[in-house]
Amino acid sequence: MPNADSSQLDVVVIGAGIAGLAAATALRHHNVTVLEQSRLKEEVGAAIHLGPNAAKIALGWGMSLDNLNSPETQWADDAIPSDQYHELGHDGKTHFKIPIFARKEFGAPWLLNHRVDLHNELRRLATTEAGEGKPATVRTAARVVQIDPEAGVVELADGEKIHADVIIAADGIHSVGRTAVLGQKLVANRSGHSAYRALIPRDRLLDNPRALAILDGDEKGMGLTTFMGSDRRLVAYPCRKGTLLNIVAIVPDSEAESSTEEWHVQGDPEKLLKSFENFCDDAKFILRAAPSCNLWQLREQDPLETWTKGRVILIGDAAHAMLPHQGQGGGQAIEDAEALAVVLPTSTPASAVPERLQLAEKIRYERATRIQSYSREKALGPKPGEKVVNAQEHAAYNFGYAGARGYAEKHGIALPASA
Repeated sequence: MPNADSSQLDVVVIGAGIAGLAAATALRHHNVTVLEQSRLKEEVGAAIHLGPNAAKIALGWGMSLDNLNSPETQWADDAIPSDQYHELGHDGKTHFKIPIFARKEFGAPWLLNHRVDLHNELRRLATTEAGEGKPATVRTAARVVQIDPEAGVVELADGEKIHADVIIAADGIHSVGRTAVLGQKLVANRSGHSAYRALIPRDRLLDNPRALAILDGDEKGMGLTTFMGSDRRLVAYPCRKGTLLNIVAIVPDSEAESSTEEWHVQGDPEKLLKSFENFCDDAKFILRAAPSCNLWQLREQDPLETWTKGRVILIGDAAHAMLPHQGQGGGQAIEDAEALAVVLPTSTPASAVPERLQLAEKIRYERATRIQSYSREKALGPKPGEKVVNAQEHAAYNFGYAGARGYAEKHGIALPASA
């Protein structure tokens, strides 16, 4: 049954990843329970970057750059240079080097972080007693097996049934929520590429000035560097205050037969190096420095017909799984969470929830789908003779987001009077 107290909604969030914890943080003005199927001992993965579009939202929630160990903390606030995107060919020759004045142009920094640090910080924001509103309750070993969108009921593997006014499915590409919303189980599409990931300690890079420059930046700033081939690429950027170099090496599936959709699968460093044997010496030095690597298959979801049904809404990868080539997967999940806070303010009646979730989808669908498309376009580098696509073509759209209220105003979408 809907919550009799109309001032606060009972919210169930499925999944305690970045999307789920962002939603729990954004909705602290309601009663939030997060259901996570794992024991949540530690988030897995390597590094993640948040563009200023998402950083602005998360900083507004109280996110700490110090807790994130962001490289930005190496400079005083009034001395931070520009962020940079540096793209080189496989031969090491620069295609372009773009300064991105994120704080000046978009009102927030471009953050390069260890994924575990970001996950821990979002969990702190969602559950701390010190924040505004009520801390979320996180239940681990709570695997959702079935959802009734119209009744607002979640059933766990042990048979327990939980009633909620709002059910937020932040449960990734294997989403139970997506099956409940669409009435069928969808399988994410193989992209044709797999990705090796590794974190390289600084002391393994001391003999290579270019590798150290990626970690430390220069007088003009620091940021993300890509060595681009026609069908593969090596992406590198610093995290943990420049003590670790994160690398993502994307290769054709034919060279990574053992890849799966899981983060944890161990990769073969020798196969990784062989896949880049025609790249420049600097790129190969970086790859040889990796002490180990993981391997996973890159998949994406075609745009869904809808993200909502009854009291259920999909967010993050459950709604719009995308390839990593725009670095916006985590950022779009944070934008989803912020939109939910806008359409579900305090005193939202339980009876209005289905309509409000449709409103959230209306605000978020076009933008997230467009960035999905950008990521797909960026998936392959230029073929011989083709024009090199300048990353700045998409940066203004990706980074220049004014939040759900700004988007709604720009597109003539009416918000609830209390929002």
